Amino acid sequence: MHNAERKRRYFLIVDDIELGYCDLDEESLNRIIKAGYGQVADQKLLLNKYEAFYILQENQLQIFNEKGEPLNPEKYYQRYRGTLNLNLEKLLVYGELRQKGYRVNEIKTNIFDFMADVGSSRSYYIKILPEGGNYKIEDLNNLVKISIKHKKEPIIAIVERNGEVIFYKLFQLSEGNIEGNN
Repeated sequence: MHNAERKRRYFLIVDDIELGYCDLDEESLNRIIKAGYGQVADQKLLLNKYEAFYILQENQLQIFNEKGEPLNPEKYYQRYRGTLNLNLEKLLVYGELRQKGYRVNEIKTNIFDFMADVGSSRSYYIKILPEGGNYKIEDLNNLVKISIKHKKEPIIAIVERNGEVIFYKLFQLSEGNIEGNN
């Protein structure tokens, strides 16, 4: 008979709100932390709202609410949408960036939504823009200037109506370097 590694209960804290718990063995916990998700302190697994959703979506963690009922991504979104101020576009962009191997952190400003990197010297500011919007060149140029000032590369993420996320790298534009085709 083989001994299964003993699981320990960790209370799940997402953005300072206790959402329930998860039972993890040491190997699973180390895999989550090594992948860049959250922190552990005093039998608590501390995650941000996007990490919790993505981990649920990818079946990397089973979360139970206070009644012991399992949470799936849909239940998590429906139940905590207001409490955690969840934004579907941000959840989609976060998930897409994580799938591409980036570490992602939310930026609490109204200029950019996320900062992302792949562990190297290159890092990016991500701005989510709605599909079909009209955007002024000077506003996009301001995103470039701010990014350069902070030694980041500017990326805009467009979330299409079908949920697909498309990323575009921004470059400084001026009337002198835009050629029109007649």
